[in-house]
Amino acid sequence: MATLLLLFASHVLGYSLPGAPLRAAGAATHSVAIYMQMGVRPSGSPPISGPQRAGKPMPEKRSAAAEVLEEARNEEEEAFDAALQAAAELARTPAAIEAKRAAGMAAAAALQAKLDAGDTALAKAVASKGTSTPTGKLAKALKKPKGTVALIGEGVKLDCISLGGYDLNDASYVSGQFRNGGCSAVSVLLDPEEGLGEDALVATVSEQQTARGEFPSPIPVFVRGPLVDELQLAAAAAGGAHGVVVPLALNGAEKTGALLEAAAAYGLEAIVRVCSAEELSTALLLSPTMIMFGDCTVQGAAELRDTLPEGVLSVADVPFMDVRGAWKMRDLEFDALLGGKPLMEVCVRDRVPPTAVITSILSKGSVKFGLGVKKGRLEGAKEYLGSLAM
Repeated sequence: MATLLLLFASHVLGYSLPGAPLRAAGAATHSVAIYMQMGVRPSGSPPISGPQRAGKPMPEKRSAAAEVLEEARNEEEEAFDAALQAAAELARTPAAIEAKRAAGMAAAAALQAKLDAGDTALAKAVASKGTSTPTGKLAKALKKPKGTVALIGEGVKLDCISLGGYDLNDASYVSGQFRNGGCSAVSVLLDPEEGLGEDALVATVSEQQTARGEFPSPIPVFVRGPLVDELQLAAAAAGGAHGVVVPLALNGAEKTGALLEAAAAYGLEAIVRVCSAEELSTALLLSPTMIMFGDCTVQGAAELRDTLPEGVLSVADVPFMDVRGAWKMRDLEFDALLGGKPLMEVCVRDRVPPTAVITSILSKGSVKFGLGVKKGRLEGAKEYLGSLAM
């Protein structure tokens, strides 16, 4: 063994060793080992050459299988990005915006009918306007250290059956899963087609309150949907929400400003949703504390985020592809990521509960080297980016 080490040091590493008898190899080997551990060479020997020279990295070796997987992954991501761009362009068409605005007006009309019928909870909320101020809990929950991301859970209606046996269409169930998994907040989607029902907000808030005094404690709840009327703000306050999302595309600059003022009067924190650079410029004139980017590509959202002034929180409402896609949004330095339909579809596909996917997203994982497929056991990581920076 000693002889082999001497030959290795002389031939490969470039050490100049005296032609001592092999019976002295033990002592010589010990000396060479010490030199190698210290990163120096014996006196009088030539400089170390080859791939082991200090400061010269070893060439990266990639197997053929790894290259094939990387190529397939890139092709899948390119197809996903193309589909995302097409969907974003469709959502920004005048017809699509008008359809959403009409849905919001219909929801407001239904609330007015409930108010006229004597709904006491809604009437009480309307009467309380101006008596409350936003608590700031939502913004605080979404503000994380640099290099981390706050994940927002959002339940959506799924037509397919979860083969894992998880009731993903139950607002109370997913609310608990979001909190226990490590989400920073819960978004309740108020949409008759995609949301979890009219009682989703009350069910979510009630479920969160069951964790008072426990760990993890209740997380803030906000509502998202085609909000176009002040009565929808009152309904959100009556349901116990901490905040609302106000879409600029549906309301324009003047009405959005009025809704922001009304939201504050109801004690609600407001997130302004924008889809373009023009909308972002208009929104910033209203001095928002939080901006949500939606109906755009990942690259488009990242470019808009880069123009935000200091102190304004960024929320990405952009679909992502599996866990690696969420890591990409994290690396683009968004403060928060809305994990709605993409997150829930992973649960169905992989037959795992939402907590497993959430844990994976918040794990310390690499976009380049992590596949994002071992839900809850990614890369062997035991550190979570909800509280730990990269």
